[in-house]
Parts: sequence; structure tokens; C-alpha cells
Amino acid sequence: MSEANPSSSRGEAIRAYLADFNIASHFRGLLANPRGDVLAGITVAMVVLPMALAFGVTSGLGASAGLWAAIAAGLIGGPLSGFAWSVGGPTGPMTIQLLAILALYPTADGKPDIALATASVVLAGAMLIGLGLLKLGRFIRYTPYPVVSGFMTGLGLIYIILQINPFFGIASASSIEGALREVPQLLQDMQSDAAVVAGLTLAATLAWSRWVKIAWLPAPLIGLVVGVGAAALPSLHPPMIGAVPTGLPSLHVPDLALLDRALVPAATLAALCVFDSLLTALIIDNITSTRHNSEQELIAQGAVNITSGLLGGIGSATNTMPCVVNVKSGAQTRLSTMVMGLTLLALALGLGPLAAYVPMPALAAILIKAGWDIIDLRILPVVRALPRSDKLAFGLVVATTVAWDLLSAMALGLAVAFFRFVKDSADRYERELDARAQEVEREQDQAMDALLGRYDFEDLAELVVDEGADVSDPSRRTRALKEAVRERLEIIRPHGPLFFGAVAWLQDAVANLAGKDVMLIDCGDLDSIDLSGAYALADLIAAAHREGLLVVIAGLPQTTARVLEDLKELEAVPAECRLCDFDEALLRAVGEIEARLHRRHLAAAELAA
Repeated sequence: MSEANPSSSRGEAIRAYLADFNIASHFRGLLANPRGDVLAGITVAMVVLPMALAFGVTSGLGASAGLWAAIAAGLIGGPLSGFAWSVGGPTGPMTIQLLAILALYPTADGKPDIALATASVVLAGAMLIGLGLLKLGRFIRYTPYPVVSGFMTGLGLIYIILQINPFFGIASASSIEGALREVPQLLQDMQSDAAVVAGLTLAATLAWSRWVKIAWLPAPLIGLVVGVGAAALPSLHPPMIGAVPTGLPSLHVPDLALLDRALVPAATLAALCVFDSLLTALIIDNITSTRHNSEQELIAQGAVNITSGLLGGIGSATNTMPCVVNVKSGAQTRLSTMVMGLTLLALALGLGPLAAYVPMPALAAILIKAGWDIIDLRILPVVRALPRSDKLAFGLVVATTVAWDLLSAMALGLAVAFFRFVKDSADRYERELDARAQEVEREQDQAMDALLGRYDFEDLAELVVDEGADVSDPSRRTRALKEAVRERLEIIRPHGPLFFGAVAWLQDAVANLAGKDVMLIDCGDLDSIDLSGAYALADLIAAAHREGLLVVIAGLPQTTARVLEDLKELEAVPAECRLCDFDEALLRAVGEIEARLHRRHLAAAELAA
């Protein structure tokens, strides 16, 4: 039989690794839906534009910083992205974090350190590329559905609430709390012109999406056209987007001396981008019934952030709202995101005045519809029927996403899901232990029958059979031997993975050690062990030694033995008591029981004399 070629195996491993980074496949079929993708791209650009400008101003770097981040997201992130509908750009969490960086890391004269901020964005991009190359993004797939659903619903509510003010022609609130606080004053402060334009836009969007099924003519674009047309009427004067910064940006090459100071801020930006981008990817997976490539998405956003930082732009991540608008606008390939980037680039290079014709209430109406589309309407009708832990995770994530922030919502949701998983695994482990109890007892009886029938324990029989009885009776002798062995032998049989959620029964087993001579730990069915399991097993061994028991271990797997040896927890068990075979360990245990019975018998005889 020929041996495998090591170089061939390495080549296959390299090809399998590179398969997840096949960017060339993104360009196949790029023109399969040109009309639909182009129109979707223009629609998404109009949605992204005001958000990018607003986030740029909020960050402290200026409106153009947000615009160039969105341009980089379209032209760089679009072709590299991990799913066809990916739309990146400035996001709330990334913007707030960048604002915090400018506040916490000022220059020596107390001014915001723009160089450090842009260096942090570039370094965060490099970190994202590293995470993508290490294929760490795939772990997002283990996020439980209630957490994803709660995140979707929370984000949908955020976008709807934050668009209430612009819908009625009032300046956007800076927070959910501020937006809700202003609701009672809406009727007094609202602009009727804005409400008319927004109402017509929303009605057109809803009607078109419900009754007209033309894939290449998306409902958000129809709504935008209706809104622009309504705003053009002489009798209506709603708030408009206004001037867009034009002209090329200056290059911001990071100073290498700043990289050590930028390390922590960059890591925070990268972490926010990971959660924001990959949770958005999961949301789009649920909407489109597809599966994204986490590694490519992280690399794409890494490249976007590097480009954005070099252009003086703010941090960027995959943005849920534009992604949903992209899907609902009929996009099918990455061409739509590239068209979005080209549209924003055209506005930045001279067509900015055209944006003055786009009314803000119309965009608010489109975003409210997109926010509604993000809400997980599939889970809402069945929330009451969910298991308690799923209900808790969903509710916590929704509430924390709306009232607090993304990272806190993710942490709480994953914590609840994690403890639920551990509890379920521990309960299943205990049920398996109970189910196997009778089977294990039968196996032990069979092993004892075979052992006691195969070896001569005449001396032991004389010690355990009633005085004056016929010890030559094999059945009586065997039965008495089994009873004596069972009374004085405690058998512990862990199985499967012995992890931190399934060690309570080991701790409870300490109560069963009183009056025993030997504890036999049969590890034949033990697959793996973690630190908690190792220490719980070591504590049980220590308790057995305190009670004066001999500890015998049988069938300890090599990997588990290595863990226990590394932790120096096997030093208390002599090598002669660590045996490979259960029958051999049982023989050693019975021999110890016999020796102790002899000692007790002699001690009793001496006391009687």
C-alpha cells in the first residue's frame, strides 16, 4: 500500500484554504441583471448618501469623511464582499467609537488627534484582514437564531424610531431616547409639506412592493421618484439633503510612530466591525435564504477601512439598512454595490448639486419601510410559544440593541444562549448517565462473574461467607463475593465529553465513598475533558484518598491522560494503579479488597484473643 505524498497533501490543504478566498468567482455573471442592479445601486446610493454625510459630521472628521468611507465601501468592498448584497459604509457604532477616540486621545495641545483617528481606521482594517485570513469569522455561524432575530428586530425598531422626526420634517434626533421624548411634540412641530412628501413616498413604496412585481424597477426607487416629484411642486417645500462636499480628498498616510497608541482604538473598531458586518450578513442570509462567506466579508471590510483611513474617511462596516434596501430593490449581483460607489463618487467629483433635489422626508419614508423589512416578522407571532431561554435571549437582545448598544446586546444574548446550551448539555449528560446506569451495572456484574469464576479467591470466600456455611458451593460463594465487592467497591464511569457543565455528579459522588475500600474510575468511554472536568476528577481522587480508599484508573485515553499529567493531577495515583483494561483494574480492586478484609479479620481475631 503506497503512502500518501506529503507534498501532495500540503498542496491540497493550500488549495482548500484558498478556495474560501476565490474573488474571481464574484465577477462571473456580474452582468446577469444589469438593469435591476444599476437601478438598485442608484437607489442604495441615495439611501447611503445622507447617512454617510450625517455620520461624517457626527464623527468629528467632517461630512466628506463619511462620504469617502461610503465610496470606498462601494468600489473596494463591493467586488471583495462575502455576499452579493453587501453594502458597507459608516455605521452608528463605528461612528460613535471614532468620536470617542477623538475625545479620549487628544493631541498635546488638547485638540482632536485626526492623524491618530485615521491611523486607527487603517490599523483596524489590517486587523480585519488578519481575522479573515485566519478564518475566524466563521464562528459567527454559531450565533443562536433568537440572538440574530432579536438583533434584526432591535435594529429595525431603531431605524424606524430614528426616522420619525425626518419623516415629519424635524431635525433627526441623536438617540433613541431623544427621538421618543420628542414624539408628543410631533403634531405641534411637524412640517406639513414634509409629511405630505413622506406620506406619498411611503404609500408609493408600499403599493409598488405589494401590487407591482417588476424586478428591475424596485419599490424604493419608485418611492424616491415620487418623493422627488412631489418636492418639485411649487406648493411644497420639504427639507432637502443639501450640498454634498465635492473634490478629491487629501491622502492620510499613517505615521508609524502612532501605531502603538492606535492599537487599542483600532482593536475596538475592528471588533465593532466584525459584529456589525457578520450579524448583518446573517440577517441577509435569513432574508435571501443564502449563505455568506465570513472570511471574504472581513477581508472586504478590512480593505475598505484601509482605503477609507488613507482618504481621511471614517470607519466602515457592512450596514444592515442599505443591505436590506439593496435586496428589496431587486439587486442580484455585486454590480449594484459597485454602482452605488460610482454614483457617490460622481456626486463627490462634481454632481453634488443634484442631491439638492432629494427631499429628506422621502428618504425617511424609504428607511422606515426598510426598517420594517428588517424586523423578524416570522418569530414575533410565536414568541409566547418559545422556550423560556429563547424568549429571554430574544427579549434581552431587542431591548439592549434599542436602549444600549450592539456589543452589549450581543454579549447578553450570547450569554443567555451559552448558559442554555450548557444547561441542556448537562441535563442530557445526566439523563444519559441515568439511562446507562442499569446497563453499566449489568456489565459490571458480568465482569465480576467472569473474574470471580476465572480466579480462585478461596481466602476471600472464607472471609465473606457466613461462618459454618459450605464455602465449596460455587453459586453461594460467587454471590457472597459479589456482594462484598459491591459493598466495598465504588465504580465511577464518566463518558462522552467531561466538561464544566457536566461535573456536578462527580462532586456528588464524594458522598458515596464512606465505607468503601477501592474507587475504580473506568475511563473507557471518556472522549475528552476540559479544565473543570480535570479538576473535578482530581478533587474526587483526593477525597477518596482522604477516606483511605485505593484509587484505580482503567482505560484512560491518551489525550485525557496528557491533560491530567500536564496539570500534575495524576501524581497521586501510582503507575501500577493506572491500567489499560477494565478487567485488569477490577482484579486489582478485588485484590485490594481481599487484602483489607484479611487485615480486618486478623485485627478482629487479635482483639477477641
